[in-house]
Amino acid sequence: MIYVIDEILAKPGQGKALYEAYMARYVPGAEARGMTLQHRLVEPAMWLREGSNRLVFLWAQSDVGAVWGAKHGARLDPAVDQWWEEEAPPLIESRQRYTLAEADALEALDNV
Repeated sequence: MIYVIDEILAKPGQGKALYEAYMARYVPGAEARGMTLQHRLVEPAMWLREGSNRLVFLWAQSDVGAVWGAKHGARLDPAVDQWWEEEAPPLIESRQRYTLAEADALEALDNV
């Protein structure tokens, strides 16, 4: 299993709006590309009116091929660029994406 984590810091007061927009605009396409959303986490555990919420979305994919397939599909989908380049920036302070795997699986994953 490969895990992809989107960690997004919302602009002050925009946490709930960012969450709702991500779920409506990004998630359906990602799921269509074979990603499985396993967790939707918010820190702190309340929507802040004046502060910045940190949103963490944990995706799972079956293998390295699925990860590359989803990335390729995203590059071909103009809605992905529209989301990240036009719609999301007014809501986002910063964002990071991480791709991880279980340590015990690295040798098998490295053999591609």
